[in-house]
Amino acid sequence: MTIVSSSCRICNNSELDEITYLCDSPPANNFDHTFKGQNNYQSFPLILDFCKKCFNLQLRHCLGEDLLYSNYTYITPKSDSLNKHYANLLEYAQNKILNLAESDVIEIGSNSGDLLKYFKPKVSSVLGIDPASNVAKIANNEGIETINEFFGNSLAPVILSKRDNIKLVIARHMFAHNSDPSDMIYGMKKIINDDGYIFIENAYAIDTLMHGEFDQIYHEHMFFYSVKSMISLLSNHNLYLHDIIFSDVHGGSVVFVASSKDMGQTKILKKQIEIEDSLFDEKKIFKLFLDKINEVKLFVSNEINKSKQQNLVIGSYGAPAKAFTMFSFLKLDQQTISFCVDTSVTKIGKKFPIFNIPIISENELQEKNYDVLLVNAWNYKKDILAKSSRIFKKGTKLIFPLPQPECIEL
Repeated sequence: MTIVSSSCRICNNSELDEITYLCDSPPANNFDHTFKGQNNYQSFPLILDFCKKCFNLQLRHCLGEDLLYSNYTYITPKSDSLNKHYANLLEYAQNKILNLAESDVIEIGSNSGDLLKYFKPKVSSVLGIDPASNVAKIANNEGIETINEFFGNSLAPVILSKRDNIKLVIARHMFAHNSDPSDMIYGMKKIINDDGYIFIENAYAIDTLMHGEFDQIYHEHMFFYSVKSMISLLSNHNLYLHDIIFSDVHGGSVVFVASSKDMGQTKILKKQIEIEDSLFDEKKIFKLFLDKINEVKLFVSNEINKSKQQNLVIGSYGAPAKAFTMFSFLKLDQQTISFCVDTSVTKIGKKFPIFNIPIISENELQEKNYDVLLVNAWNYKKDILAKSSRIFKKGTKLIFPLPQPECIEL
């Protein structure tokens, strides 16, 4: 099922501005394990629309659960940068929430439970909710109790039957994956204590636009939240945005800290509202975004074309969701990209649909002949460079498309 929206899914405003029609792309994180080729998969438009009334940014075409999650393969990666981020979130929660140690913590879209592992020794209990049966099974096997369901208002009574002192609900990098955020907000508000908090973490719309991170636009990401659009959404449900936390996760993320009581706005939040007002004025930020996209496209295309002219072997590193958009937008397939390296066991041995690019492990890379790698997982640049001498051969050229296009020769 595909929903094509002609009005804002936050405030119902029917006058939307098209920011960009990026390309057509197959659903991200759904890989071809049958090796029967492109005829088994469809591509869908990636069109970004803007609501001038509530500042919402949304995809025009929203794919149904059957298309997005029928063959889902994403597992939260292991990295030092993410571990540091988890520790920072725990410390913030401990400082913000009274008696957190006696509280229950719920994470929606908990994946394999890595964040909840940090919280578990410090709180009364943790509970995850995730719709992907394969990753929910991994979490349960590792001691993180996880309900294998989609979260929404209807699931609230089930959660409350298991936990009754919920002072923190966390939704990391999944809140934008639902065409009806109001249903999730209803459910969150129903399960949270009156003095509890909601942490909603997403790639920050302002960073996505300012850095030209067009590959953050894929079909799971149905919304791109700014402070102003999040305030609009929360206020529709008598919730208040109290604070924000910034991080480098996924190329620039923000944690929206919300509550059912009006706790006032922190200085950093007030300042960010002023910054957004300036950027949205006369659509300055969208002009910057489109210029940056063209810069990235020109740089990467030139580097790849030069490599092809020299008969160099080109591969890619990282098979995240954003790679689907990168390959689609740049019109790359196995004729240009010979293989893609990834560390996720759920992806290795499969192929990108449409593009027919096979995914191999880091161990298999050691047996490959290659010269150039396009780094799709550019948001883990520090982690990749830290282990580069172990996994890449000397002389390899790494093309980092974002946030600033550059090549690094090892």
